[in-house]
Amino acid sequence: MKLKYALLYGILFICTLYPAQNTFIDGLKKQLNENHISSAEKFKIYNELTEYYRVSDQYSTAEKYVQQQLELAKKEKDYAEEVKALTQKGIIKLNQSEYDKIPPILDASHAIVQKSNNKTAELYASYLNIYYRNTLGEPENTIKLIQKVLPLVEKQPSEIMLNAKLNYLLYGIYTEWNDAENATKYAKKSIELAEKTGNKNLLSSAYSALAVCYSFQYEKSGNLKDLKPVIEMCKRAVGLYHQFPGHVSAHVHAMALLNLINYYLNFPVITPEIRSEIQNNANEILTLTQHTTLNQGIQAGALGILSNLASRDQNDALSEKYLLKSEQILLTQQPVYYHVMINVVKDLARLYAKQKKYQKAYEYESKVTEYSNLLFDEGQAETAKRLEAQYQSQKKESELKSLTEKTSSLKKEKLLYIGLGIIGLIGAFFMFRSYHFKLRYSIERENKLDTEKHEAEMQIKLQKEEQARLRAEQELLTLQQQKLQSEVLASQLHIQHKNEVLQQLQTQLSDTDINIHQVVKGENRVDNDFEKIRFTIQELHPDFFKNINERAKQKLTALDLKYCAYIYLGMDTKQIANLLNVEPKSVRMTKYRLKKKFGLDENTALESFFQSVFSE
Repeated sequence: MKLKYALLYGILFICTLYPAQNTFIDGLKKQLNENHISSAEKFKIYNELTEYYRVSDQYSTAEKYVQQQLELAKKEKDYAEEVKALTQKGIIKLNQSEYDKIPPILDASHAIVQKSNNKTAELYASYLNIYYRNTLGEPENTIKLIQKVLPLVEKQPSEIMLNAKLNYLLYGIYTEWNDAENATKYAKKSIELAEKTGNKNLLSSAYSALAVCYSFQYEKSGNLKDLKPVIEMCKRAVGLYHQFPGHVSAHVHAMALLNLINYYLNFPVITPEIRSEIQNNANEILTLTQHTTLNQGIQAGALGILSNLASRDQNDALSEKYLLKSEQILLTQQPVYYHVMINVVKDLARLYAKQKKYQKAYEYESKVTEYSNLLFDEGQAETAKRLEAQYQSQKKESELKSLTEKTSSLKKEKLLYIGLGIIGLIGAFFMFRSYHFKLRYSIERENKLDTEKHEAEMQIKLQKEEQARLRAEQELLTLQQQKLQSEVLASQLHIQHKNEVLQQLQTQLSDTDINIHQVVKGENRVDNDFEKIRFTIQELHPDFFKNINERAKQKLTALDLKYCAYIYLGMDTKQIANLLNVEPKSVRMTKYRLKKKFGLDENTALESFFQSVFSE
């Protein structure tokens, strides 16, 4: 059930603006070629055309319009539109599983945001990062990022579409977790926002999303009354195509029809009226998808439904015809959509077994095994790509965090030195003021002593009897003057010492500002400290690294952990060598070294050892 909802969510989310060629798209292209329209109108058209071709899987055409939008945005210095175009480019790469192309696009977006400080540009850069995290299979991290960005988006009335997409992402995550309450909450919010945008494709997808939420209750109770709201939401999604001609794409409408049919098939008794509607809807799907691309899965689904109806009528020949046609259509897509193909060949195997055509039944049972293995290999390869992208992303985040902390530390250090310098200057100023005050006081005191000496001499002439006392007083005054002169000399030496201290402090400040080599050396140590970086593999086992580290007799390196992960995934020596871009001989040597680290003999296979670790 979880897989079914995940696939449905993925298809619905891609199908936002997929109109068949009509006057709407032709009109947009015509407007774009007119000279009198403003840059703002051109940006709006670029966004709509890019979205249209992107969800149509016509990536080359979509990228053409992205490039034109980027050129215009740079010319007009419109940073928000430049980031919007980069966001579309990043989503196109993610839809093609080109995970290694995303970090440079994210870096370019963040550089524009830092340069411009544009709030809208910042929101779209955050949305691309959220979409990236969700694609890599990080639902918890995705929810945290959305909860951080969503309040800011809600404050921007012009970004209702972005608000709707964020709520739709939340709906998808909670649906995968079978959390009906939260999934329903965000599906309803998506409908509310989609109605405000006027985008009928998004509204149709949101109606279908709410139908999925309501189906949780039906599957729990099995009561037909709980199936009625599911059917109602599906009918609303289907009705938009005819209610607003040209506004809903053929692909979105075909998906809505397919969902409605699947829920109709849950009825225990299919009345002639329901059967007629199912058959008409299936035929309409086949008609709608004749002129769309990458639609083999939808067409095969419609043919499978027609085969089901024929089987109910005991018309095995017609059922076989539909299934064979479905198989033929699926083989035209590269890579083959194995999820649907497995169901088709299973139905053919059962049909041939029922007809006692055991040779054909055996052939198709063999195909079931073949396609299941191919699906497994495809999933393993995709998982490996996602894990590598996660590893590189987390490594970059760790390096950025470390660099940020060092930069912050250096700033604090610099501020500390500046503060000390200011304190030193203030101290020197007060010392100078104190010296100046003491010097002035000394001069005044000396002048006063001269006056007193003159008065004493006059008094000696007047009163000879006091001559001895005045002589003693004069000697005392002489001693005091000598003391004051000593104090002045001591103050001068003190000031000179302080000046030398300030000069040394100034030299140290200068050396600190230009000592960039230590910073570079510190950064190199961070780069080389590879042992601290964890290679997290959430897809494999929650305690993967903990368990294997406990079993290891010797310390495992980050590269050792990486090899352990790929071996546990079941990859052979050649696959690992291709992924890591090394020689197979190097892989075999590493395996031998790992056996030694785990204390295994030469006859024990690492694959069996890892499986036994997590089966305990």
